[in-house]
Amino acid sequence: MSVKIKLVVCASPPRETAARGEELYAPLAQLLSDQLGVPVVYKRARDWIEYSTSMKQDKYDIIFDGPHFAAWRMKHLGHTPVAKLPGELSFVVVSYKDDKKHNRMRDLINGPLCALASPNLGTMAVLAQFTNPLIQPDLYEVSNITEVYEKFKSGKCKAAVFQDKFFNKLPVEEKAHLKVMFTSGHFPDQTVTVSKRVTDRQRAVLTELLTRPSGIAATQELLKQYTKQAKRFDSANPQEFTGLEALLEGVLWGW
Repeated sequence: MSVKIKLVVCASPPRETAARGEELYAPLAQLLSDQLGVPVVYKRARDWIEYSTSMKQDKYDIIFDGPHFAAWRMKHLGHTPVAKLPGELSFVVVSYKDDKKHNRMRDLINGPLCALASPNLGTMAVLAQFTNPLIQPDLYEVSNITEVYEKFKSGKCKAAVFQDKFFNKLPVEEKAHLKVMFTSGHFPDQTVTVSKRVTDRQRAVLTELLTRPSGIAATQELLKQYTKQAKRFDSANPQEFTGLEALLEGVLWGW
């Protein structure tokens, strides 16, 4: 019997509408059906609970999401990374320069911190700096990075978590009023992994398709969604993900 390969949307609750998900992933699923010799179906989870539950139950064979989830699957489900978005991810925590009370991470304990909802990678990287999960910032969670900044500017929080790329692109006059309290390490960008049910040949075909220098039409809309300039994925080295699963394990929000 042929293996059915399912491609999911993302690590957090589906960020796009069902229609947008079809635009991003259905062309790739069709191409892979033609190239891998088995039916490949795109399955969009309705919400985070369905996505995380199905992932942990090993129901998906091809998954595109954050590097900490890729690392978790590699450790617990035997997944293999085949490709990743170009570049790296890093995060900063910022507050205002004239805020004399918030200079170090421990100053944020029990205070509101504007951030994307857990299990966003940046949020998890920041929370990992607090070894006691009962003594950490109170997250003011919002749905996108622009809203994080708007809530921070409006005074909802004394500090906020940004991707360093977003922070570096802020207008010079606005950055002049901010200070960086924390800078994370560098992480691989969002990654495609495959389950043990995907054969070596199928894995090689998938890697070649995604990393082809000229790119492929089926991934261009997806790449524009996340990278803007890249025409292709990069190959992924399993060693890049070592230890990142720790960001998910033993935390209170239920992973």
